[in-house]
Amino acid sequence: MMKITLSDVIAHDNFTFALCTFLDEFKRNANRHEMIESPPKSSSASILNLCILAGATHKLANDYGIAVPKWVDEPTYKMPYRYFAFDTENKEYQDFLLEDTPYEFASKNLYVGSNAFERV
Repeated sequence: MMKITLSDVIAHDNFTFALCTFLDEFKRNANRHEMIESPPKSSSASILNLCILAGATHKLANDYGIAVPKWVDEPTYKMPYRYFAFDTENKEYQDFLLEDTPYEFASKNLYVGSNAFERV
């Protein structure tokens, strides 16, 4: 079984691809807690990507009944301003995202909607 860490995700050239790979592996892995217990290590990652990983970790932990790692609540992993999916400036869409976003992401100032992790 492939071993991928949050640090691997944050270091990858294609963050979205690496995050999707991580999510797929997380769902198949019996040692899920080990995959999320340590924060991503990076000195050059964008704050947005770090916050996305913190929100994802928080949500995955809650969804799978795993203890939420303490690192996800550190100030480093909270956007300094509200970030809306797709950088939307559409007020109606922003209002929708404010209502539709799960707590785990909203607590990081990320408003991405409830289907942010749905795969088709």
